[in-house]
Amino acid sequence: MPHWEPGWRFALSFAAGFLVAAVVLRRRRRLGAALREASLAMLLWACWVLIGSVTHPQVAGAEARGHDVFRIEQWLHLPSEVPVVRFVAHHPWLAHAVDNYYLYGHLNVIVVLLGWTWWRHRASYNALRTELVLLSLAGLAMQLVTVAPPRLLPDLGFVDLANAYGESIYGGYAAGLSGQLMAMPSLHVGWAALVAWTVWRQAGGAWRCLGVAHFVVMTLVVVASANHWWLDGVVAVLLLAAVIGLVERAPRLVPRRVPVPMPVTVGSA
Repeated sequence: MPHWEPGWRFALSFAAGFLVAAVVLRRRRRLGAALREASLAMLLWACWVLIGSVTHPQVAGAEARGHDVFRIEQWLHLPSEVPVVRFVAHHPWLAHAVDNYYLYGHLNVIVVLLGWTWWRHRASYNALRTELVLLSLAGLAMQLVTVAPPRLLPDLGFVDLANAYGESIYGGYAAGLSGQLMAMPSLHVGWAALVAWTVWRQAGGAWRCLGVAHFVVMTLVVVASANHWWLDGVVAVLLLAAVIGLVERAPRLVPRRVPVPMPVTVGSA
């Protein structure tokens, strides 16, 4: 499946460029603030790619830890992922939809959420940004311990859905997109839960259900594609709950909102 992933050097270069531009354009408050946010986003992406490059060679123990997750799920009486994966694998149209949602429904949706909050709910933006950063950093720290996703454990009955239909964005263990062995926790689910939480608080009417629907669909997608275990999603949601609790109880973690000057009209004092 065609997909472009900027490397960490590219991301760091753009982060530095956005930051320099923000300094140069600091008098234009709104534009400068937006450029600083873009710089932070590229810095986070660079961290994700770098951690992925660190975990790529750490194949030893990843499959064993994947089996451990499977046994823990059995002990917790969580439903098996195998029937879900096999059902989707036997329906090409559904498999294609699952693969595409997994790829395009992750980063794109969080970017839309950040943009929407920035322009329509500016007072809530800094809290959202802080929650996203803390959740991502906590998840990345845990992902330094490699865990094989279900699709890499065919002995348990799983199917590598994307590979089966020629839509995989991953190569072998040490190739392809970074993050292949970063299954625990699932930031796909964690970010989707953050979308649901934010939209539910900020939107009105039936629009509030959009975030919840995205969270439910993404949770099913990561399992149906065999990219994550149920437990990966559970841990991600627990991390998010801890982050939200921390941000709400420690307001100093949230940077003060940068005031945006109001336009001066003719005749105003």
